[in-house]
Amino acid sequence: MRPALDLLLVVALLGLAVHLARADPRRWRIGVLLLGALWAVLSAVGVDVLVLPQVLSVVLGLLFVGNGLRLLRPQGRGPTNVLALLLGIAILTATAVGTGIVGSGAAGAIAAVPTGPEVLGIVVLLLPGYPALAFGSFALYCLTYRRHRARAEPAAVVVLGSGLVGGTVPQLLAHRLDAAADAWRAERDRGHECLLVPSGGQGDDEPMSEGMAMTAYLMAHGIPQASVATEDRATTTEENLLLSREILRSRGIGDAGPLRVVTSNYHVGRAALLARRLGIDADVTGGPTAWYFVPSAFVREFLAALTLHPRTNLAGLGVWAAWTAWLAYAVLPV
Repeated sequence: MRPALDLLLVVALLGLAVHLARADPRRWRIGVLLLGALWAVLSAVGVDVLVLPQVLSVVLGLLFVGNGLRLLRPQGRGPTNVLALLLGIAILTATAVGTGIVGSGAAGAIAAVPTGPEVLGIVVLLLPGYPALAFGSFALYCLTYRRHRARAEPAAVVVLGSGLVGGTVPQLLAHRLDAAADAWRAERDRGHECLLVPSGGQGDDEPMSEGMAMTAYLMAHGIPQASVATEDRATTTEENLLLSREILRSRGIGDAGPLRVVTSNYHVGRAALLARRLGIDADVTGGPTAWYFVPSAFVREFLAALTLHPRTNLAGLGVWAAWTAWLAYAVLPV
């Protein structure tokens, strides 16, 4: 009976995820539903309920450690870099200690009426569970969103800036600009003229704004000046989107149709969430990124995305803590 109920839950969760994705794919909850469906599938085939958060905790811990080590070399022992490394070590340690104490697995321990130390092992094992599950759901959302096909005939193509190196466009930003130029040319070839908006302000260590450098790059690669509207004040992704919309509205095309926002592939998911939060109708697509850069960049995207939903995440953390406490109480030996 239990496997049948689990499979029914899988169908319900997948159906709701598909419904939400068709309405607007820029929703983190789609990833939550998909993760819930995966959890139900594992339960239906007899996999312990704690295995999924345990595996995700290991993945998240390794990514944090890798991110910390990668940034320590070029940037030194700054507080952010050290914190990422220590957080990764803490997650891996909690997972290893909890697994070691529980031994053969929490389900087997519960069935045998665990001792006090085994209960402690279950609690320690679950400590990194919420951030690990949140990471898993965010990754599933991002993978799902990247399969979303951008709509044709956008009102404009907006390129998000990412920083200059010595006043020139680095490879990461060049990939974004190339993808945006390709999108603009594809629209032109099908008879649709749209504006291209390179967006980015000037950093303290930059001799010019990112927007101006991006404009020069686009024009050097065959985009006519009349088709480019430069935004040169933005310092964050949110400002990229809002200030670009201001420019388009000043030209009478701000609400003429969906925007095509182009960024790097690891940044697509969070940019789409932010566009939806700001009420901007946009399809977000990504340019290629070197594979070795993606893991650490994606960890930073996940942490930044958490701040977009503080109340939801605090509530989720509270529910997870309550469930952990209830589980520990339920398995305590009488």
